[in-house]
Amino acid sequence: MAVICASILDADYADLRGEIVRVAEAGVDAFSLDVMDGRLVPRTTFGDELVRHVRGWVDVPLEVHLMVEEPERWIGPMCDAGADMVVFHLEATHDPLAAIETIRARGRCAGIALDMRTPTDDVTDELIGALDLVNLVAVPLGFGGSASASDTLERIADLRRRADALGTTMAVEVDGGVKPSNAVGYAEAGADMLTSGTGIYHAPDIAEAVVTLRSTTRDGDAAARARLERFLAKPSAPQTVDPTRRMELDELRKSFDVPPPG
Repeated sequence: MAVICASILDADYADLRGEIVRVAEAGVDAFSLDVMDGRLVPRTTFGDELVRHVRGWVDVPLEVHLMVEEPERWIGPMCDAGADMVVFHLEATHDPLAAIETIRARGRCAGIALDMRTPTDDVTDELIGALDLVNLVAVPLGFGGSASASDTLERIADLRRRADALGTTMAVEVDGGVKPSNAVGYAEAGADMLTSGTGIYHAPDIAEAVVTLRSTTRDGDAAARARLERFLAKPSAPQTVDPTRRMELDELRKSFDVPPPG
């Protein structure tokens, strides 16, 4: 079953807390927070303080998507604010491996995002082995609501094949153009996490939209959620041994026939 992630970019900011809580209660697995600096993309959004507020409003994993230049400067504040995964753009840094190491040193999951115009070949095998996730942005960067690029399914399938061939557990996310009506196609192509903004927040019935997103992707790659196990376990939380959580994760592995780590 695919992981369903809601982008808050398309929420009503006049009642942002209510909007986020309502979507969390509808059953999404995670939230994606798009941080824009007006340099990498022409828009600006928010910084670490809003991330901190969202962390206090809901108890679900948070992906912080850094659409910023010099993402290295943003990693520490976002981790401190409660990000469980920090995703930065490959186009914005000269040393992606160093940025990944910085994120991992803070105990968080690390992801790279690709602009829809950036070839998937730019994600090297070395990066695939180091990453938790690659986020394929399927619409013009910084603007939700558009249809996804025509080659999105091929890009998803290419990264899924390469990650599997290398024997890694790197997950593939598609961000942009995801709707309840088309989610199954992305999941069947190999996407592990589907990030939807307008498909959830602009739906006539938010709860129904989330249910449809979950139910239509239920028969996709059985290992999708296992690849994102650490993200779903919220690494920003205090690292304590939780026997109940450990049992749940062990049962998850068994159901997907995924061997235990190590």
